[in-house]
Amino acid sequence: MTDLLNSIMGFDIPVWALIAFFSVLVLLVLFILWFVNTRIFKSRLRRIINAKDEEQTAEAIKKFELCYPGKKLIRYSRRMERYSRQMGPQVVRETGLADMWLHKLTTSSLPRSSDLKRVLLYCPGSFLFKAFLAAGKHPRLQKTFNAWMEGVGEDKVIRLLSETCRGEEFEPSYGRQFLENHGELLRELTGESEWYARYFAYRILTLDSELLTERSMEDGLCDPHPLIRKIITESINFEREKTWAVLWDKLIHDPVYEVREAARKRIGNEFMDVYSPKNNRLNDDETARVLELLDPDCQEDRLFAMVSLESVNKVLRFPAAAFMDKCGLLSSILAKNTLDDPATMDNTVTVLQKALDVNVSAFLNEYSTGDGAPLMIASRLLTDTGGTQENICYLQKKAFAYFSNKKAEPSNSEIYIKTLEAVAKNGNVKSFELLAEELSRRENDQVFMKFLLEKIPEGAHAILTPCLFRFLENTSFPLREELVQVLGAFSADIILPKVFNILNGRRSDFPHVVRISALKILGLLRLPFNLQRILESLPTLKPEEMEVFGRLIANCYPQDIFEEKVKALFATPDARIRASLIAILPVTKNNSFTKEIRASLKDVDPDVRVSAIKALLGFGEIRLLNQETSMLHDPVERVRIATAEVISMHGNAAALEILKTVMSDPNETDVVKISVIAGLGQASSAEGISILVSVLDAQSEFRDYAEKALSSRTSKRDITQLIDIFKDAEPPLREKLIPVFKGMGRKAEPQVIEILKDEVASFKPYLVKILEETGYVDEAKRRLSNRNVETRREAALLLSLMDTLPAFRGLVLAAKDPDQEVRVCVVKALEKLKSGHSREVLDKLKEDPDNRIRKYTHWALERLDSLSME
Repeated sequence: MTDLLNSIMGFDIPVWALIAFFSVLVLLVLFILWFVNTRIFKSRLRRIINAKDEEQTAEAIKKFELCYPGKKLIRYSRRMERYSRQMGPQVVRETGLADMWLHKLTTSSLPRSSDLKRVLLYCPGSFLFKAFLAAGKHPRLQKTFNAWMEGVGEDKVIRLLSETCRGEEFEPSYGRQFLENHGELLRELTGESEWYARYFAYRILTLDSELLTERSMEDGLCDPHPLIRKIITESINFEREKTWAVLWDKLIHDPVYEVREAARKRIGNEFMDVYSPKNNRLNDDETARVLELLDPDCQEDRLFAMVSLESVNKVLRFPAAAFMDKCGLLSSILAKNTLDDPATMDNTVTVLQKALDVNVSAFLNEYSTGDGAPLMIASRLLTDTGGTQENICYLQKKAFAYFSNKKAEPSNSEIYIKTLEAVAKNGNVKSFELLAEELSRRENDQVFMKFLLEKIPEGAHAILTPCLFRFLENTSFPLREELVQVLGAFSADIILPKVFNILNGRRSDFPHVVRISALKILGLLRLPFNLQRILESLPTLKPEEMEVFGRLIANCYPQDIFEEKVKALFATPDARIRASLIAILPVTKNNSFTKEIRASLKDVDPDVRVSAIKALLGFGEIRLLNQETSMLHDPVERVRIATAEVISMHGNAAALEILKTVMSDPNETDVVKISVIAGLGQASSAEGISILVSVLDAQSEFRDYAEKALSSRTSKRDITQLIDIFKDAEPPLREKLIPVFKGMGRKAEPQVIEILKDEVASFKPYLVKILEETGYVDEAKRRLSNRNVETRREAALLLSLMDTLPAFRGLVLAAKDPDQEVRVCVVKALEKLKSGHSREVLDKLKEDPDNRIRKYTHWALERLDSLSME
């Protein structure tokens, strides 16, 4: 380069000269760039200053900020200081530099004095208090701030600080210097109308102990602004008794929580030796204010909360319950119960119920199972008074886990039942899902499943339907009828598709018992538009289920629609449907089709004929039935059986004579004869007993059936007739009749006793034998020692009617009964023994092995002799 220049210029140029030349050239370029940039920067600032309206100002600021964003602008701080002296401090404020200076001062861990000076000299007056706070926080800045104060004037600065304070928290120790020379000014500021000025003054005056300041502080305790009352409450230091009185007054009377909180904290730190809320006479408002600031570690507060929880005022009960819940007292009360102490459990329910009444229930979200008592209490609470859905879910988990390896017993089953009631009352989706899981676990547990089905929540239908229909398709499910009733109460929108899926499905997919259940559910839904399908499906039901289902149809479906559907179905060729319809007509009390039923007696299908004869019985057509004895010779056995049962129960004398012929007909099947016997056992006619006795006596192959039929005839008239037969019968027949009376058992005892009270001498031995066979005599003797006098009187009266040795043995023991009527029965019985035919019984009583019997017999006879002499 040097050679090139030398050849061009024609003379030699030293190297140092070239270096100097280029250095100057670079410096010149840099200066020009700096100068131009400075001019542009300054001109943009002037556009902001010289803007004529707000719109121009905003536009100028926007363009300036695009070129000089915050991080870049703060690097021009010194230049901006110079321009602010030339153009005014607004350039610092409007460009946002003032805010950045203040932010740097207040957030930096080591702010510089220059930062403080910039804020004090160029930033708005509203930033002054922030600068004061920074100086109080960093001692290295205090010298700069103090020097600035001296220059401006301390009085003026104090007033400026009070004006720029906005209630910020600050350490008053840095302002202690103001007390020495400006205490009067600070006390004067406590009278300012703006609260923040008073706040600033009081905050510093809390360090002063002069008498004048103390009076100002007393006035400050009633300041309109709560923040001022709070800082004074935190700081006052009067004589001890006076300080306590002030703090207690603030605690129970100040309307602002933060002031009361400050008072309670100081009391907790300094005055616990005199603090005793239960010993102070407080009104409801004062009590409520104490309750909301109780200390969990203070025994006085715990006792006060327990007392307040019993209040009828819920305003007081809520903070007491919330406090007890917070410090675990409610959980502790719940956990200490045991199932063998029901009195304590009842008391616990009463106490915890008061907490639930004011919506405090967190204690029901975490508790131990114990022996089941906490679960019992929680379930009773959530069933009776509410609680949250979260409480219910927690109870479900604990209760279901508790019973996972336990059987339901009277002592604990209430836990399970009440838990289900709580879910039904206020459960949510989560609790319903837990219930579905429990249902699945209990599918084959009959006891728990019964509890579950009885408490299915209405809102859980959609969630539980899949699980319940799975049970329905389980042919071994133990509570099928209960399940049908539950599903029949569900919403039709949920149930109908699944029901028709079963009814329309293949027989191989759904067993007969499942199809029957689906039909019952369809009937329980009570939807008239389903009646046609219900009637067409009646053959699905078993004969014994027809009556209940027919009653359902009669009660739940319009009669006109029912008659229309039945009429149409009678015209169809399907015999099974016609037979089923005929079977339910008597139950529905609809006699519009009596003509069709009579005609059905001659129907070609035997099932229709069977249904018709039973339907005529249901409608009370007894006369017509007695005319249909020809059906006893029907070619189909099951028709003869049905006819035999019906006529034997309700036939007249002529019809019963035909039955006698049937019983003696060697060509008739045994099944028909057994049906005749069974029907006669349910009949009310006297002729039926004669037929049964003849079968019992002469047809040994049917003796057991006849014996069972006769044992079911337990009316007073029937027993009297049997005893008449027994009395006149030959010994072999008597032996055959004795098992009949034994078979009657307790059912016959009331009628036998009624006959015995009639005192028909010829019946008495047989009646007594029947009562002895059934064990009634021994039971009557035991009742002679019953504490109830009426029971003893009845027993003594009956025994006195029997005239037997076992009866008298019991009676003589009652000879000294304290009740006169009992003793009269004994005397009457003994009077009978004085007759000649009973001397043998009397001698046996006198020689009885039991010393008491002998003693009481002699005593009773002496008593009897004395009465006869009188």
